[in-house]
Amino acid sequence: MYIRELADRTGFTVDTIRFYEKLHLMQSLRTSRRGRRQYDESHVTALLQIKFIKAMGFTLKDIQEKFMDWWAGRLTNAEKRAILEAQLQKMDEAAAEIEQVRRYLIHKIGLFPD
Repeated sequence: MYIRELADRTGFTVDTIRFYEKLHLMQSLRTSRRGRRQYDESHVTALLQIKFIKAMGFTLKDIQEKFMDWWAGRLTNAEKRAILEAQLQKMDEAAAEIEQVRRYLIHKIGLFPD
């Protein structure tokens, strides 16, 4: 498949896919006889993994530094667990902050009677 189909199947833009290629977040590409990049199911899988990892709050730098080793099989289960536990801690802290702001807003709303 070509990049447009890959974009349609994953929800990423063509520009984002090209950017991820430059960051080496995807495997090397094959090219057709005409020099056009071709993609396969492994690229769909890689992009969907990136989407999910980003949804967990990881940055592209995190993906470069941590998940490339993970995918290559260079991390132990203990190292994988430590990465996920650290991220869960960050998410818990962010959720607590959001809840604090939420309670503040509810309080402020209550100061303005109908």
